[in-house]
Amino acid sequence: MTDRPQRRRWVTRPGELAQQYLTDDELIYFDQAPDLRAWIWTQWLDLTVAVVVVGIMLAASDSRVTVLGLIGEIWLLGTLAWRLTDQAYTRYVLTDHRALRVSGVLRRDYEWISWKKVTDVSVHRSLLDRWFGTATIQIQSANELSKFKEMADVPNPVSFAETIVDLVNGAR
Repeated sequence: MTDRPQRRRWVTRPGELAQQYLTDDELIYFDQAPDLRAWIWTQWLDLTVAVVVVGIMLAASDSRVTVLGLIGEIWLLGTLAWRLTDQAYTRYVLTDHRALRVSGVLRRDYEWISWKKVTDVSVHRSLLDRWFGTATIQIQSANELSKFKEMADVPNPVSFAETIVDLVNGAR
């Protein structure tokens, strides 16, 4: 039996996203997407507008209002679907060498910071973050110009922060 070369897929699955950016000897300690429940809650304004527009469409007797409402709903739902896809294609990864943030569907953003360069870690938890069991975590270095983007809606933030402390202390 011969081994065929693996076919390249056009679309990478979200769970496989970080694998493309790791070296062969890196060990993964954390690899998750932002919490979906917290993201849905942050979309409350758009969801409210969608419900109100449907109510106006049902109450209106003019077909022009219905058509305009339908166009608005399609645009709004398309925007929400795009944001949801972008959310699904964001990964927060902690390895034994670095922290990574990979995001994007069409345009891929890839940021990382070595544990040796980390000077500060801050965890911010609003009331809603505590309710959903998430947090926003910022990892900073002494170089102000190379700012590592914050990681929002991180699930299991206590475990995440403890892992960061362990990895930063192990790198020194």
